[in-house]
Amino acid sequence: MEAGVPAAQTLSGSPRPAMARIAWEVQRVSYVKAFTTILFRSPLLWGGALAFCFFALIHGGVITHAGTIRYLAGHWVEYVETVMFTVGLSALALKWLDVRRQAAAVEEPLVEAIPQGGQEVGEAVRLQDALPAVTNDSGYLVRRLREALDLVVRTGSADGLEDHLKYLSDLDASRAAQSYGLVRFVIWAIPIMGFLGTVIGITEAIANLSPTQLENISGVVAGLGVAFDTTATALALSMVLMLIQFFVDRAEQSLLTDVDSAAWTGLAGRFQSSAPTDGTALAVARLSEAVSRSSAQLLEAQEQSWRALEEAAAGSLATAVAASGQELRSALTDSLGATLSQWSDSLARAHAHATSHREDRWARAADALTAAMEGFEKHQQALADQTELLERVVDATRDVTHLEHTLENNLTTLTATGRFDETLATLSAAVQLLAARAADGVSESRRVDLHHALPRSRRAA
Repeated sequence: MEAGVPAAQTLSGSPRPAMARIAWEVQRVSYVKAFTTILFRSPLLWGGALAFCFFALIHGGVITHAGTIRYLAGHWVEYVETVMFTVGLSALALKWLDVRRQAAAVEEPLVEAIPQGGQEVGEAVRLQDALPAVTNDSGYLVRRLREALDLVVRTGSADGLEDHLKYLSDLDASRAAQSYGLVRFVIWAIPIMGFLGTVIGITEAIANLSPTQLENISGVVAGLGVAFDTTATALALSMVLMLIQFFVDRAEQSLLTDVDSAAWTGLAGRFQSSAPTDGTALAVARLSEAVSRSSAQLLEAQEQSWRALEEAAAGSLATAVAASGQELRSALTDSLGATLSQWSDSLARAHAHATSHREDRWARAADALTAAMEGFEKHQQALADQTELLERVVDATRDVTHLEHTLENNLTTLTATGRFDETLATLSAAVQLLAARAADGVSESRRVDLHHALPRSRRAA
């Protein structure tokens, strides 16, 4: 460990986790202690241990009584009955010890004697702090005194203390009756186990009964023995538990009576009451009662008058509303009739105007469509004329091309024969005639210069 470093810091790095661990350890110890206390007071633990010791003595040869072994350890049903009996017996024994301990504690004074003239209500806090804390070991008296003083502390008055003590007495009686739940269950379950053993024994007897072996009836007798033994054991054990419960219950009821007496003696009349003790309280109470009755009657009369006024107002309002509704209905009917008539006339005029305007637009549209059709027809006729003219031009061009080829051939021939001048004049006349035909009325005929078409040798000559 380093010098100057606290042990808590070396244990977990900082003092806060160390404190948390210490608190957790304390809480764990308290839980373990509470669990140990509950387990130590458990009838199941003590009953199981007692049954284990009893059967260990039987199987160890310590208990050799034939009747004891027959009725308490002769069959597994009897084992169960014995264990249940020891559990119920342990519960009653623990209850008896607790009752005796509380009975001895009731005789000890837990609150101081009532002083002359009583005590102030504020003293209830001091008396409550002087009582032992309520734990699992606390008895009826400590719990009763603390709960009664708690009422005085919370309300600041002791007027209802006596009634609260009676309520706490009834509550403790109910708790005492509920504490015998396990014992009552065991007393109910042991006879059920006896009946179960009876059924099992009879079943075994019937199973061992054979018509062919009537002389050997030992199995039948053994089965019937089990049936009767388990039933007898169950009834005997349940009767013993019921008898012990009766005595323990009487002792606890006597304890509750002593607790009621001690609580009443220690708290009844201890605290001073703030209420007056002379006849003034009775007079004030009667006056208050009379005032309350008068106020109730006045309120009732006022309520009736208000109800009558409300009914009258409702009737008048209904009449006024009905009349106003009738007048409003008539006025609305007249105004709506006139308005609807005006709207009908306006709609009729608007419909007529829209109809005439639509007819005019359709007429203008029809005229425009007719003019467009006529223009389209003219345009189509012009296109047809131009197409025909183009066909003529194409035919003329084809003829010209054919003539050029022919002319070229002829020129070649003429060149070869030497009659070129005569042929040239003839061809010029023919070309001019063809150009005139292709131009279709053009004023100036196309002249073809055939001089450039001649060969260079011919032009030189």
